[in-house]
Amino acid sequence: MKIGIITQPLPINYGGLLQNYALQQVLKSLGHDTITLRRNHLGIHTAGKVRRLRWKIKRAIKKFIGLKYPPSYDELTTIHKHCQQFVINNINATAVIKDEKELQQYIEQHPLDGYVVGSDQVWRPRYSTNIYTDFLAFAQHKQGIKRVAYAASFGVDEWEYNPKQTKECARLAKMFDAVSVREESGVSLCNSYFGVEATHLLDPTMLLTQEHYSQLAIKAGEQQSPGNLFCYILDSDDSKTATIAQIEETMKLTSFQVKAKEDIWLLKRGTDINELVVPPPTKWLRAFDDAQMVITDSFHGCVFSIIYNKPFWVITNEKRGNARFHSLLKLFDLQSRIIDIDNTKDFDFSAPIDWQAVNSIKESMQQKSLQFLKENL
Repeated sequence: MKIGIITQPLPINYGGLLQNYALQQVLKSLGHDTITLRRNHLGIHTAGKVRRLRWKIKRAIKKFIGLKYPPSYDELTTIHKHCQQFVINNINATAVIKDEKELQQYIEQHPLDGYVVGSDQVWRPRYSTNIYTDFLAFAQHKQGIKRVAYAASFGVDEWEYNPKQTKECARLAKMFDAVSVREESGVSLCNSYFGVEATHLLDPTMLLTQEHYSQLAIKAGEQQSPGNLFCYILDSDDSKTATIAQIEETMKLTSFQVKAKEDIWLLKRGTDINELVVPPPTKWLRAFDDAQMVITDSFHGCVFSIIYNKPFWVITNEKRGNARFHSLLKLFDLQSRIIDIDNTKDFDFSAPIDWQAVNSIKESMQQKSLQFLKENL
């Protein structure tokens, strides 16, 4: 079956890239031919065009008066060049689809047998380039095709859709052959607001083995990491920095990160663009191999710590969506790995994880997840 995947725009972040890579690998192993319909990160609809114009105006004004400013499209291309190369090497994707007209032209010129929507926060309106596209509105009149949502995520456990979005997305969701979600709370959200039954399944990255990811890093020739306490922090602040220092001292570890040297969204006059280049995803994967412990405020930081069986500590990230963390950790009975960074004085950072129990749950959920795909595609 020829399947088109709808997900968040590529490349944006390591988790977003690797969940799409993993989903393609799994579908390929089931005998399907897949391609990701790759969208512009600023939107493929009229609102997206307005957003792009505002982006340019905001950038020009801030740059003119000497304030920090967001990068241009060309600068973003340089910043994400390693992520782009990972896509070229490992993900079958279309060229960037710029607008709705191009999307329609593509699906008319390249007929598909079905679509899979997922994973990541693909059903979170505030993160979507066009929430209706994420419910396959562009293919609603296509007859005889499969429509499946695999581990689609709302990111949060409260409802963020406006009334118009709720009504239209509910209509579109009812056209799906099968719906699965990444968070437990997503099951009730689908039932309450869309009137559809949903199944709670694993993030697609968890359907591949640690050895699979390690081989990607080896193939890329990634060198050993410069430490053994991997700190994957998306939103840094003084309290998180202090907690990392405390773990270093308590556990006798050396911290390291895999990130650009400067904040990529805050350029200033005289910034060397090369200082903003994001390291390759394979370097990020190598970090989990080399880590003795991980501290993170990232959902996929948690996911890959579990995949690699690395002791980890979580600082939840409300701004980016806490429901994801709580659902994942509850599934594996790892709620105790959440730390209160305002109360770590007597915290036991050496507390172990029962990996045998965790891996048993993961294996069971992997079988359930794969069976869902086999039955519905």
